[in-house]
Amino acid sequence: MPVSPKEVTIHQLKRKLLRKYGEHLDMSDVGGTDKETTKVSRALAAFAINYFNSEIDEATCAFNVCDGSDDHCIDAIYVNHDKKLVTITQSKFDQSGTGSISRKEFNDYMMSCKDIILENYNLFNKKFQRSLSDLETAYDNSYDFVFSYIYSGTTEITDEVKHIIASYNAEFNADLMYGRTEAPYKIEIIPLEYIMTALSKATLRAIDINDVELLQYGATEHPLSAVHGIITGDQIAQWWNSYGDMLFEKNIRGGLGENTDVNIGIKNTLLQSPEMFWYYNNGITVLVDDYDSSLRNAATRRESGRFNFKNASIINGAQTVTTIGKTFSSNEINIEKLETVRVGIRFIKVSKHSDEAGNAELSDYGDVALNVTIANNSQNKVTGRDFASKDPIQIKIRDSVALEENYIYEIKRNDDNTAESPYTITMDEALSALVCSSTLPRNIATLKSNRGRFFESTTNSFYKSVFNPSVTSINLINSVNFLRACISCLKEMELKCTNSKSRRILIHGRYVFIARAFNDVKIIKNASRVLSSSEIPSPNNSISASFDKIQDYITTNYPNGQMPRFFENLSKVNSALEL
Repeated sequence: MPVSPKEVTIHQLKRKLLRKYGEHLDMSDVGGTDKETTKVSRALAAFAINYFNSEIDEATCAFNVCDGSDDHCIDAIYVNHDKKLVTITQSKFDQSGTGSISRKEFNDYMMSCKDIILENYNLFNKKFQRSLSDLETAYDNSYDFVFSYIYSGTTEITDEVKHIIASYNAEFNADLMYGRTEAPYKIEIIPLEYIMTALSKATLRAIDINDVELLQYGATEHPLSAVHGIITGDQIAQWWNSYGDMLFEKNIRGGLGENTDVNIGIKNTLLQSPEMFWYYNNGITVLVDDYDSSLRNAATRRESGRFNFKNASIINGAQTVTTIGKTFSSNEINIEKLETVRVGIRFIKVSKHSDEAGNAELSDYGDVALNVTIANNSQNKVTGRDFASKDPIQIKIRDSVALEENYIYEIKRNDDNTAESPYTITMDEALSALVCSSTLPRNIATLKSNRGRFFESTTNSFYKSVFNPSVTSINLINSVNFLRACISCLKEMELKCTNSKSRRILIHGRYVFIARAFNDVKIIKNASRVLSSSEIPSPNNSISASFDKIQDYITTNYPNGQMPRFFENLSKVNSALEL
């Protein structure tokens, strides 16, 4: 009987997985006839970790496999602190390659994922519990989670499973999307087709980009080799089509959600004014291990040249690449139009230097790749917060505050910390004070989950709900001074805490406690003049009483709840404010 194409595919899958991860897997707990199948299944789980964290090596992926008889449906877990991402997976190896996802198995897996969210760690095995301290860090810093189900079966899933996915997506992310562009908890299905596509690449980590045409290019050799120039949009779209998010593995963050003001602006330029793209865009920076130029490149004429780049990773310009790629993929722009789009780009060689004998030696600049990445993503960054300083509303508030003796409202970021004084108010302080003073649950939850959302645009609803013509200098000054008194009180309470859960409630519930204090102390909102420091009422009693109420409420209703997520959840914030 002839071998079917599906059998060939499964054989290729097994061979590839075992070659990549097999030697690194712990199989000491498995014996008998099931050993090979179990090993492939564990290799599949290791691959799932690699799928979402392609910058880590095979040994690390294999080490984080926790499959076993007592695994409680979780076959692997990895906490990536650089990407602020937690990857959880369950793997199923189907010898036939034609199976689908069982409703019961998938529902059991989702229940186990829920146990992780609720921190019911006692249900999981010892291998899983090696990651507990990393999970604590992830929860406290609001990392994103991806719950992946990887299986060597058909791409099609049943309507029942689709319903389960939709239901748990809604439950896990309930009221957490305010101020966010992407869900903090994602459920991902990885069928055989996706697995084989990813494995068909030479490696999940190294991306070699060949025959790149650069227009008006230039080069430098010292202290680092680099080449720069202009690239056309069609080449960027092809990179995205081939590699997607893997282009950004060394980046501090990947592409932002499609609906951010930044990406909307890039897309509008791309579609409406493609000839202006080079002028409006900051360009792209790519790190490479090495590069070489085509023999066709002229030594003296640099209108156009072709280059090959090894192990490329985009560390600045992720939004540009993502927007161009997705706009092309969705057929909103064709390849001919993209050929007219010009984007500035530079490729920097950051591999280790070698001595004359060819031995690798460390660069004089330390970890060049890391340093270049950090510098490109932080140096003199112009943010929405900076653009807000040009808003007429901010200028009006600044001028109004200046009329009050000694007070200054700083609408521009100032790195000179020596200028700080009790009479200096920053825009960030103003944001916190005005949001808490308003006691609007939506704004308070967003202030905790993504305060940058308020400054994405001076025309968006978040910004306008806080900074608008109704803000007076008197209200702002009094609100900020009361905010400072509240923060001082909360810090004292934190220092006295002997219980980690109580400390987390104080830290992550800060804005809720301050909002409740504003609600209790009416004089701040109703004052007709700037109050002196002695006239600012103490918030201590209000915050102490609020803490007792909220702690009791959480202990009774959400004993296993994550405090960072609790205070980002709109309905829970609303409940806490109404206690």
